[in-house]
Amino acid sequence: MPADQTRHEPKREPGGRSFSEENVALRIAWEMRRRGWSQERMAQELTNAGCPTHQSAISKIVNPRPDGSRRAISVDEAIALARVFGIALEELPLPMDDAQGRDLHDLSRTVTHEGRNATEQYAHFLLAWARLRHRLTHQDSRTAYEGFLVQRKVDPDTAEQAIAFWRDADSWREATAAYDVLHRILRAMGDGRDLTPPAHQSRRRHSVVADLVRLRDLFATKIPGSPVRVVPDLIYHATELLVRAGIQEAAIGVIDAYDRGTAHPTDPVVEAIERRLRQISDRPPQDRWDELESLAARIALHWRGHEPRRSPEELAAELGVSIEDYQEARRFGGMTREIGAR
Repeated sequence: MPADQTRHEPKREPGGRSFSEENVALRIAWEMRRRGWSQERMAQELTNAGCPTHQSAISKIVNPRPDGSRRAISVDEAIALARVFGIALEELPLPMDDAQGRDLHDLSRTVTHEGRNATEQYAHFLLAWARLRHRLTHQDSRTAYEGFLVQRKVDPDTAEQAIAFWRDADSWREATAAYDVLHRILRAMGDGRDLTPPAHQSRRRHSVVADLVRLRDLFATKIPGSPVRVVPDLIYHATELLVRAGIQEAAIGVIDAYDRGTAHPTDPVVEAIERRLRQISDRPPQDRWDELESLAARIALHWRGHEPRRSPEELAAELGVSIEDYQEARRFGGMTREIGAR
């Protein structure tokens, strides 16, 4: 036989078993455990996959004899096993470390995929709670809700506790905290290749000016210039900004109107945004962060999103600040936080 056609025997254990066959047996036992399948169920699954198998055959494969040997696995059985487990045939004899690693990676991809699909539901959750809290601030709404619950045979004390829960600030923070953590993890994972956790230190403080500027552009320009049917999507994508900036109360009327397919004036929301910017601009700074945030708010109010085409030196001079502070505040006012609401 020519040298290049020499047959290479598979590596064997001391007992004479092929390592790959041993791996297949271990893989079958592991797949059964993680699925909660009995030997009877495993045999039935193989039978359903076109390879009639008895429970005793599964027992002889997964339970070694006293000498360490196991029942051999046929090619037909290997093909059926790969089909039942939903894996490629070549993966079946791989070491268990590879199998568990791939399984965990598949789970992480599922979490990432489902998390991305949950983004819209997250927005609906935030807005629904914001609407509920907004409406329950009115006594007539609370009375109507209490009356409805009593008609449904709900104890009055229980109804009162439910309303208190929906309005409680702590319950809101606790409910959004879980989404906050989930969003951070999913954004850190990205497409599954980058599993580096997010840097918490750089995200402990966040300037709300950037959120307010983006919201002002949304309510002052994009919504009035967009067809009614597309506005709900614009708002849902800005839900976290509304919550972080505390503008959801002012926006409830606009949100409800566009959900009904009716245009609604956005001027009150823009006015509420500019009031927040003025508050930030006028407050006495406590540190460098506050100083930059205050200047960023001044810039946002002064140019209203339409900075003149002049040199940064001229623009800084118009506000009476140094060019260094002006440029740093401009960068500061452009920061956005890509994690869930707090």
